[in-house]
Parts: sequence; C-alpha cells; structure tokens
Amino acid sequence: MDALALMVLATLVVAARTFHWRHRFAGWQPLWRFRSGPLTVELRRHAHLARLAHDSSEFPQPREFRVITMRLGVVPLWYQEAAVSLPTQADARIDRVPAGEFDHLFDSPFRRGWRRRPARLAARVH
Repeated sequence: MDALALMVLATLVVAARTFHWRHRFAGWQPLWRFRSGPLTVELRRHAHLARLAHDSSEFPQPREFRVITMRLGVVPLWYQEAAVSLPTQADARIDRVPAGEFDHLFDSPFRRGWRRRPARLAARVH
C-alpha cells in the first residue's frame, strides 16, 4: 500500500510540474529546438514590461526573458532562465521587438545562433 501511494504521489508531482511548465512557457516564442531521441532541448523568448523582485526602478521596464528547457518526452527535466533589460526606446514596441535585435545582450547559450551546441549537451546527458 505504501509503495502504491508513493508511486501515485510521484506521478502527480511529475504531472503537475509538466502542466506548470507547459502553461508558463506556452506563449513564448521558440527560437530553436534540438531533438535527440526522446530528449528535447529548446530555447524560447518573451519580451514584455516587467518589474523584477528587488528592482530599483519604480515602474516596470522593458525586458526580454529567455529560457532553455530540457525535456524527456513531455516530462521537463531542467530549465535555466536569463533576462536582460532593454533600452527604454523598446517600451513603445515591446510586443514587436524582433528576436535578433538584442541577441548580443545575452550569454552565448541563450543566443539564437547557439543551435549546434545542444548536441554536445545532449551527449553529456545520455
């Protein structure tokens, strides 16, 4: 009985985590995706006005967020986020900011041109 309860609880946790990730990142624009068997690594982006925790600014600022996710099938295994502040000129056109315009502000794993490196990342995981 205890083993069955543990398995049900673990299944519910995995399902809740999967639902949360899908709901959170569903509206984000995919920049690249790499698949190796059941393993998927992808980069997504989203730009909007945001005020981060412990932010010194009184008002929301234009920011771009990017996330790298790794999934096994549909089950999320790992993710890492990055955010950069955009110039105030981007405020008026925040919903139309092209993905490549501020690409140089991100570290290399979060850039659009980094799509060949996930093969190395996937090789480490296998």
